[in-house]
Amino acid sequence: MSAVPAHVPADLVRPFDYHQDPDFLSDPHLAFERIRDQRVFFSPRYGGYWVLTRAEDIRLAFQQPDIFSSREFSIPTGIYPRVLRPLSLDPPDHGTYRQPLAPLFAPNSVARREKELRGVCADLVEGFAGDGKVDLVAGLARPFPTTVFVSILGLPVAEAPVFEQWNHDLLHAYDEPERRQQAAKNILSYLDDLVGRRMAEGPLAGEDLFSVLLKAKVSGRALTHDELLDYAFMLFIAGLDTVTASLGFSLHCLATRPDLQVQLASGQSLVSAAVEEFLRAYSIINTARVVTQDASFAGVEMRAGDRVLLSTPLAGRDPYEVDQADQIVLDRQVNRHLAFGAGPHRCLGSHLARLELRIALEELLRRVRAFRLQDGAEVVRHGGGALGIDQLPVCWQT
Repeated sequence: MSAVPAHVPADLVRPFDYHQDPDFLSDPHLAFERIRDQRVFFSPRYGGYWVLTRAEDIRLAFQQPDIFSSREFSIPTGIYPRVLRPLSLDPPDHGTYRQPLAPLFAPNSVARREKELRGVCADLVEGFAGDGKVDLVAGLARPFPTTVFVSILGLPVAEAPVFEQWNHDLLHAYDEPERRQQAAKNILSYLDDLVGRRMAEGPLAGEDLFSVLLKAKVSGRALTHDELLDYAFMLFIAGLDTVTASLGFSLHCLATRPDLQVQLASGQSLVSAAVEEFLRAYSIINTARVVTQDASFAGVEMRAGDRVLLSTPLAGRDPYEVDQADQIVLDRQVNRHLAFGAGPHRCLGSHLARLELRIALEELLRRVRAFRLQDGAEVVRHGGGALGIDQLPVCWQT
């Protein structure tokens, strides 16, 4: 525990640890619901931070980078040795470094990958469809987005399993700091060597990350080695775990709701709407901001240097903004969720993430019917900067 700053009223202090609290290991979304009774409160964990619980406040904080800086985007911090461009930059510098990535994740560029992604996903599902059982995290939710990431980097698919393990150790071994730091070193060492090789080779004929970035300019100049390393590491932490987690929660919901499986199977056009509903109800990202100046916000007085948690899971199920917030409504007409954030840091990869999630649901439901949790199965979850499911054992009739 940390000392509570003098400007924080005693009645707003409550113990809260979304990384390691046991409630977040059993059902992280339900655990968030239990703290919704206060609009804002202060947790003394990890150096202390404010927690906003209303979607309106969270959205406004995302949209005001002049007051809520991204220079510390996670609680706790310390997984990268320097400023991580563009993730931990504020406007206008953020936009300068975000722009080179825009062509890679533009809707047209993402759409051109659909055939490739569908082939990868179909192969994964075919690999277990005849078995009658599988851990859907190990069999689909992890390898699919990891293989996509490896493809975006221009690497052979055989590299994917190594990235899977590093990703998990880096982002979820909060109780094993040495393991977490070693994962960071492994990733940085690998990517550092890769950047060096790709700079020597130059752009290739394709749309892989480095071919796009090696042709890009920042303030009229080519990107440096360290800048390319920043991009690669940023996509590693932003692109792998997020899709894995979102897909894991979506599949868990379907495994426990056979009626939803039937509803989705009845009309493929509903899958895209279902993706949005799962993104809302099972939002996963808990990011942070640092207050840049003394300010009154959400009914409290914040001071420069205070940290603030912006939780998309809290925003997604806010009953003040969403009708039937705790219910899954696959054809919900208005779905103004914050799963991808808001403001200048809104997720650049949202189009790709949506495509991956849609393809995964379509290909699984096409080949596996009426899957359910295995009898006595343990569904292993985790809290943290990105909520997730580590194990999801399911079965079905073949």
